[in-house]
Amino acid sequence: MWLQPMVNLFKMDFRRFISNKMMYVLLMVFSAFQIFGIFMINQYEEPTEHGGLLTSAMNESQFIQSMLAQTPSWVMIYIAVFTVYFYMSEYNSGFYKNYITLSRARINSVLSKILIQGVFTLFIFVVFILSDLIGRTIFFEQATIGDIGYFVKLLIGQIVLHWSFSIMILCITIIMRNIIASIVISIALVLNVFGMVLGVLESLITDLNLTSYLLVNTITNRTIDFNNLGDFIHVFSVAIIVMLVFSLIALNYKIREDLR
Repeated sequence: MWLQPMVNLFKMDFRRFISNKMMYVLLMVFSAFQIFGIFMINQYEEPTEHGGLLTSAMNESQFIQSMLAQTPSWVMIYIAVFTVYFYMSEYNSGFYKNYITLSRARINSVLSKILIQGVFTLFIFVVFILSDLIGRTIFFEQATIGDIGYFVKLLIGQIVLHWSFSIMILCITIIMRNIIASIVISIALVLNVFGMVLGVLESLITDLNLTSYLLVNTITNRTIDFNNLGDFIHVFSVAIIVMLVFSLIALNYKIREDLR
């Protein structure tokens, strides 16, 4: 069966993923900093720019959008670090040479890593939400979710956007084949350096606001209304296009890559 080699490779990557101590360390550190961040917000809380709403009075949907709109986004930083680490740990060990000569191994290797990034993105969002609820319960003395329908749509949209971000980082890592260079570029993306530069250039040329369709700009846009069909389509269009473009680039590069 043509799908079996892909399944076998994913199982191998998944075992490496589940047994990876670095992954658990990242998630625990992320959780600790998220809860500590809520404590600090409670200590120095001020009304937000949007309607003077106190952060402690927000429901979970509002809180998530507020946190993800901050630059740099800690969620994107941890996703970027794990993506680079997971790929480069296999590459630097030379383990990939054990299977790379098999049929469709290069394609399956990239597809497997993309799926693993999706699993990690799901994991970090689960930890993100649980940490928020724990922190808000302890320090804000409330942990309301808000409208469940909106909450679910927000989570689906943000998970898909962050998964597409991890694929972009994976593509960069495959091309660079260097941990430091990949991390530097990743941090520049998280800080939205490229988005800000393009935004300034766009403001000098046109008022079309095309930069709002950039991935990081979409992730950090707190004004997106997931109940609005236009905004929902915007989110998924950006995510799917980024996924397809960077997956194809990564696959094409991996197929042509020389073994080292």
